[in-house]
Amino acid sequence: MKAGLPLEEIVDDQALGGYGATIEFDVTRLQESSLSKLRQAEILITEPAVLAQLLASSPSLAQKEILLPNLKWCQSTYAGVDPMFKTEGLTLPLPFTLTRFAGVFGPPIAEWCIAQIISNERKFDLMRQDQARQEWVGSTELLEYRYLSDLTLSVLGCGDIGLCIARAAKAFGMKVVGYSTRPKPDQPALDESVTDLTTALQAGDYVVSVLPSTEGTRNLLTLEHFQVANAAHGGKSPVFVNVGRGDVTDSTTLLAALDANHISRAILDVFEEEPLPKSNPLWKHEKVTISPHVSGLTRAQDVPNLVIDQYERYTTGRPLQYVVDWSKSY
Repeated sequence: MKAGLPLEEIVDDQALGGYGATIEFDVTRLQESSLSKLRQAEILITEPAVLAQLLASSPSLAQKEILLPNLKWCQSTYAGVDPMFKTEGLTLPLPFTLTRFAGVFGPPIAEWCIAQIISNERKFDLMRQDQARQEWVGSTELLEYRYLSDLTLSVLGCGDIGLCIARAAKAFGMKVVGYSTRPKPDQPALDESVTDLTTALQAGDYVVSVLPSTEGTRNLLTLEHFQVANAAHGGKSPVFVNVGRGDVTDSTTLLAALDANHISRAILDVFEEEPLPKSNPLWKHEKVTISPHVSGLTRAQDVPNLVIDQYERYTTGRPLQYVVDWSKSY
């Protein structure tokens, strides 16, 4: 890191584990020396799940002290900050600034989305099956596919990541319709900007959700929404792709939509419960592609540049980037 950015201590005490978006944190394993550092901290860099547990566990600690009494700014290492709004025992708004880790996830998530769309259209899974059987065009479906330039992509959520997906899709000639609560008429990544969810759902051959988890988006997509999406496609059901948050819909709704052919496939990187339980029927459904929340990962090499820039903003009194709005849940 650049000189002048003090690093007091990395606090974990083997209390932090997991991988990707799956965080396992045991606050009871923190040693007294770490607890002392946390009580002194004005700035904290950590995952939202860890921050939420630290704050929620404070009253139950033996010391009966608040763990982060001096915290003024916390920099998250994740784009999503859902745990701050879903953890019991937290009273919002909190008395410090929380900033998201953003500006780096668009390209990898866009790559993942385009790769999944191409794989689905070109039926790469059938190619692998034919290779294993040593059959030349054993799967005749390989001869029937659509060009991306013939397709429309509807993007639900036109923030940094959504617009990056839109630009990637346009590079392949796809028409892109963007849905957001506020119109973006002058956004070159979008062919059309809409604020009506039904319009966006009806437009897309592929519908990709990049929506955050908020009171307004949880369980937003109902079975009726998927039925409306199908009605506009003349029998060719759209494909639903989710790289936003799993609670925009639920497993029961997705399964019902698939079985009724309201959607032709669900390509999912996020779920309402993670890790996805082995008992969940999504695992075995033939029209479901499951990805373990890996479309865009926080890489260690990406963190320092943002943290340093934010730290310099903080110490010089300039506005921080990607500040969480407690009233909007993101």
